[in-house]
Amino acid sequence: MKRYTMGSALIIWLMATGLCLAQQQTSSRPKPWTGIIGTEKRFTFSDYAKNQGLQAEQLKTHLSGVQMLECRATQFTALIVGAPDIVVTVAHAFWERSGLPRSPTSCGVFVNRDNRTDLYMINAHSLVTGKFSYGPIEDNSPVDWAVMRLRRPVEAIQPFDLPDEKAPVWQDDQSVFLATGPQYNFPLRDVAVRLLEDCKLRRVVDRGEGPILFKTDCDTGLGASGGAYIASLGAQRPVLLGLQSANRGEPGCTAYDEALCFALGVPIAGELRAAIVKMMTSDIKTDLER
Repeated sequence: MKRYTMGSALIIWLMATGLCLAQQQTSSRPKPWTGIIGTEKRFTFSDYAKNQGLQAEQLKTHLSGVQMLECRATQFTALIVGAPDIVVTVAHAFWERSGLPRSPTSCGVFVNRDNRTDLYMINAHSLVTGKFSYGPIEDNSPVDWAVMRLRRPVEAIQPFDLPDEKAPVWQDDQSVFLATGPQYNFPLRDVAVRLLEDCKLRRVVDRGEGPILFKTDCDTGLGASGGAYIASLGAQRPVLLGLQSANRGEPGCTAYDEALCFALGVPIAGELRAAIVKMMTSDIKTDLER
């Protein structure tokens, strides 16, 4: 199934369930905040590799765990983590702004590789999320996570590794990379687009029981939610430090500001890390038979 000639059966199925590709649903979208802090830092994977003198195909392979989740015409970033059938993203993907839940049966993960885009459905019974509800973002972002199993594993993908549970991996002013799927405030919005940028964890928030949140100066827009914060691009399976959750700021943020202009990430720690490990070690047949 070629990305640019999606099969008619899939198109009919997507239309019937409310799922659609990003480029088919841009006109009805509300205009997002610019999400840019200072100057634009985001590049496509190919352009980033070219600018940094890296091998584009190798970079794409190392970050092949970055994919896209779509729930009723709304896009998020989905990450393959720990195993080829485990997906991690944000909890708010499964909630409407009205406060009503969004069924995982209306969602699908679009996996792009080798110039193909394939749809992978979620095992709805496997979904585990943080206790998320809409409200002040610094209160709800620490629990803005979701872990689930796909109905079938994704082939030819390198899942992200988890950080060492005992060794601290988050520090103030730490340089990181943020990798996401397509974003609505970036010129290229095709389902196959993957974005990468250099930015920093400006402040790690710890309320006495370990890191629960970090503030960053990364550029983000709608679609970045669930994006991967990683420390290094060199490893065959990069270590996932955290998920992109939310941002605060108005168009034209000239610089990071801890109170007014920032992005928020959820560390792979605490309940989120435990949920990923539990799913990695659970019985797949039991999950599928529930």
